Amino acid sequence: MQRLLLLLITAFLFSCPIFSKEELFDNPIDYDSNKACKLNEYCKRNIDDIDLEKYIKKELENNYIAVSLDECLDVALKNNFDIQIVYHQYKSSKYEYEYSLAKFLPEFSTTSYIADYRGQILVGGVLNDRFHETALSVNMTAQHHLTKGGQEIFEAKAAKYFKKSKEHNNNFTKSQVIYLTSKYYYQMLLAKINIEIYLRNYIERNAQLALTISQEKSGFGTHFDVIRSKNESADAKVKLLNALNQFRMSQSRLANIMGIEVQTALMPIETQVNELNLIENNEDINTLFDLALNNREDLKEYDDLIKYEREIKKAYITEYFPKPLVNFQQQFQGTIATSVHPNYIVAGYLTWQPGEYLGVGTYKKIKNQQEKIQTRKLEYENLKRNIYQALIDSTSTSNFNKRQIEINKKRVNYAQESIKLATLRFKYGKGILLDVIQAQSEMTTARVQYVASVINYNISQLETLYNLGKITKESIIKNYNP
Repeated sequence: MQRLLLLLITAFLFSCPIFSKEELFDNPIDYDSNKACKLNEYCKRNIDDIDLEKYIKKELENNYIAVSLDECLDVALKNNFDIQIVYHQYKSSKYEYEYSLAKFLPEFSTTSYIADYRGQILVGGVLNDRFHETALSVNMTAQHHLTKGGQEIFEAKAAKYFKKSKEHNNNFTKSQVIYLTSKYYYQMLLAKINIEIYLRNYIERNAQLALTISQEKSGFGTHFDVIRSKNESADAKVKLLNALNQFRMSQSRLANIMGIEVQTALMPIETQVNELNLIENNEDINTLFDLALNNREDLKEYDDLIKYEREIKKAYITEYFPKPLVNFQQQFQGTIATSVHPNYIVAGYLTWQPGEYLGVGTYKKIKNQQEKIQTRKLEYENLKRNIYQALIDSTSTSNFNKRQIEINKKRVNYAQESIKLATLRFKYGKGILLDVIQAQSEMTTARVQYVASVINYNISQLETLYNLGKITKESIIKNYNP
């Protein structure tokens, strides 16, 4: 008798008209009591007949621009504000270095005057009241500080190392932008795929709700089943809204790093994600660390900054040294009546003082500079430790994510098979609706975790490449197949 009743219920449900996609999506709670949903139809429903990008455009109310990873990288390298800032800092340091070299040249100046004298003048006790003469004078001076006791030499070397540090900083900033642009792009792709997954889940939960409402009205279901279905529909809506929010935030984050208008709506061209294989997962961590020590531009930057601080210290020490100066003057003096005649002056000067403020000021500057050097050294060592830790983290994460991908891929296959079996069992009266619901929920979870594991694997590969100091646009897009 029970078997006969189940068959009658199933026949009734599968003979009812199906809800349209608009009814299931736009109005999930209030349904016409004369309608129900065919179980085999909504279980088979997938996202292929839904324009995902059109749906995202409608929900976020913006016109998107479809982009690929390589296009994003090209724009970021051209427009990113951090890259532009550090480039101008490098150019400034370059001119500062050239200015320090210019100090090795002698200083040259010239002065001249012409004076008209007329009137009375007392000469030898005789008052000459008809005096009129025009005096001429031209004076040219050249002098050289002879490096100010070596100070200019050390200042020039300091400026050279500072310029090199800014050049390394410029290169490091580019690698940062490449890494972050790629990372944000994949996070945006993850959010997009999650929208597709949760949108499908939302449609299925609404179809489930329609079915439970129909069962209750037919006397074969309970109000508890309806309440539970409403709760699951609401939960599916929350997850979908969260995915939409994550996508919008990833859009602004990517637009910002690319240096374009932050409100620009971007859309990754992919509808699925593929694995990136940038680093061999079996590399020894010490081998990778040695590679990073040779390639990281920020380490090279700190090495040059330490050298810069040392040269500044040497320049301070020269304040105790005597300061020589060579001066050469050539003068042309005379009058219009008698013409001008040359004379020459060559002089050498040597000045000395025991540093600033009786030497105490200079001594304190030297001690202060020594502390700066020690600080730079500690920062350098701390940076190496952080790089070593980051390599351990990224390589370990990459290895585990690789294993998770294989497991989650199997979970998706298991979930697909579970839905088929649960649907067949329910269709022939061997199972219950809850089995189908749980199978669909497991499928949603499996797909979300599979996509997340692939994205996380790609990001960990990018991070390892960045930690090694070998990240470039070319190294990323060589295995990129959108």
